[in-house]
Amino acid sequence: MMKCFSNISFQLAARLSRSTRQNRVSGFTLIELMVTVVIVAILAAIAFPSYTAYMERRDLAIVKQEALRISTELERFKSKNFSYKGFDASYLYSYVGVDENGAPVPSSYYNKATGQLFLPLGSTTSTAKYTLTLVDGGTEYKPLTIAKNNDGTETSDSASVNGLTWVIALERAKDSAGEPKQPRNYDLLLTSTGSRCMTKTKNTVINYVNCGSDGESW
Repeated sequence: MMKCFSNISFQLAARLSRSTRQNRVSGFTLIELMVTVVIVAILAAIAFPSYTAYMERRDLAIVKQEALRISTELERFKSKNFSYKGFDASYLYSYVGVDENGAPVPSSYYNKATGQLFLPLGSTTSTAKYTLTLVDGGTEYKPLTIAKNNDGTETSDSASVNGLTWVIALERAKDSAGEPKQPRNYDLLLTSTGSRCMTKTKNTVINYVNCGSDGESW
């Protein structure tokens, strides 16, 4: 009888011990999970700003590269034509698209009618990080590409281009409120007369003159 009672007591104690150990394991697992979540949150808080800053530096490097690329081609064009007027950067950014029937059609990321290029290449109005705009450096700031009317005569805007100088403005994309999507990044200006500046102040470089009082060289 005593032996039977002893066995029952031992079994109950063993079950209680297992239950306690299971509870402890479950408790430690929950604590470990909470610690892991906290660590991940801390790492994310540290890593995300660094990643954002890296992406902004990359975007800035891309637009600088494209501006310098176009400026080199502009000088080559002038050396052959003695003027910048008529320059069309479409050939630099050509690709083969498709029409509504699926047939291949030559296309370009550069819009010669406006002198604009969305960057990075292949982006659209809604996805672009920057808009590059190339214009004549005269008072009208019109695209350098020669535009004609239906009768073959030059349009009045095109006729106002003298082709003696050029200006490239690189402006950050804006949100619906008109604020730069990358407020810590820069708008840039590059001219044939030697100006090369950048600024964080919005709506400055689109004046095609300078980068304002807080402008920096690049």
